[in-house]
Amino acid sequence: MTSFAILLALITPLWADETEPDEVSRLLRRGEILPLATILELIRPVTGETILEVEVEHEDFGIAYEIYFLDPQGRRREIYVDARTGEIMLQKLDD
Repeated sequence: MTSFAILLALITPLWADETEPDEVSRLLRRGEILPLATILELIRPVTGETILEVEVEHEDFGIAYEIYFLDPQGRRREIYVDARTGEIMLQKLDD
């Protein structure tokens, strides 16, 4: 069991795609990603005012803000925004 636990501890970071808070802080300090307030202003025409949750994740294209919001019909949607540029990369209904 001990060998399995060590192996699992070594490979778990490869599966996790959520960015750790200290990494987000470092990226913000270095100016490598835009602050959340800036991102929210950029995407407000798409999301409106009802933001439910925000996560910062590693995606294929780089660091992304994954933002969950309610559309005008009250459906929960998610949008992926490039944290470096503010460009909307993906938008979909949240399943």
